[in-house]
Amino acid sequence: MGLFGKVFEKKVCDICGGDIGLLGNRKLDDGNLCKDCAKKLSPWFEERRHSTVEDIKKQLAYREANKAKVQAFQITREFAGDSYHVFIDDTKGQFTVALRFSAENNPDIVDLSQVVSCRLNIEQNRREEQYRDNEGNLKDYNPPRYKYSYDYSIKLGINSPWFDDMDFRLNSSSVDEHDRMKMSEMENTGNQIVAALTGMGYAPQAGGMYGQPVNGMQGGMYGQPVNGMQGGMYGQQMNSMQGGYGQQMNAVQGGYHQQMNGMNGNNMYTQQPYGIRCDKCGWVPEDPTQIPRFCPQCGDPIDGNDMR
Repeated sequence: MGLFGKVFEKKVCDICGGDIGLLGNRKLDDGNLCKDCAKKLSPWFEERRHSTVEDIKKQLAYREANKAKVQAFQITREFAGDSYHVFIDDTKGQFTVALRFSAENNPDIVDLSQVVSCRLNIEQNRREEQYRDNEGNLKDYNPPRYKYSYDYSIKLGINSPWFDDMDFRLNSSSVDEHDRMKMSEMENTGNQIVAALTGMGYAPQAGGMYGQPVNGMQGGMYGQPVNGMQGGMYGQQMNSMQGGYGQQMNAVQGGYHQQMNGMNGNNMYTQQPYGIRCDKCGWVPEDPTQIPRFCPQCGDPIDGNDMR
């Protein structure tokens, strides 16, 4: 049979036995999978092409059993990004991440004890600005000028036989450097999710409850222990074995070059014995005790490169 004959050769799904259309085959390591069976797999599953028919059958059995967990799941807390939501059932020590919670979607129900790492990742995007001269030609500024935007995502490591991460993005579109309210919202939401999934405490930028109570069930205060694990103040270093928040912009254990006062249990800052100068534009804060997270002039994150 020639090449084209093999392309148009009729294929059968090794899972359900149904016929597979011309563009409906999902290749397995030792067989074929139809698109209808593939839709039933976990959305976090990424190893389909390297899986055997037996592997897929086992996962579909797990997904079928997961439906009962979805039915029994009680949402006690919910953290909402622009698209993805984190739902927590404190009564069972379980959580799930989904665009929406429904039996039809069958979101994977995961035990909080299966979380092996969780951190907020902030990615900076930089675009050089240009201008048009008198002849209408695009020119670069000298010195260069840049526009900054930021993307926020949760990097979530999971101990599961079906997937090892549940990474998801908090913002639907990049956040402009001047949209401070949105930046603060994304950071607070990300930090709350990390705190809830790792059991570490978090002191928000603005006061409020730790996780919104759902269906009349009470949430806890920020810093309240989660699932029996002790919380801590914001700025405290997460357990390095589990990743924790792991502030990427933090060059010194304890926070953004200002350490939280953990001795008296409040969230007052104590000045560090060093100063800050933005390594991108040279900005220096007037008040060394009030260090922002981003340079107010160019938007560059304040990190270890700015210490002097």
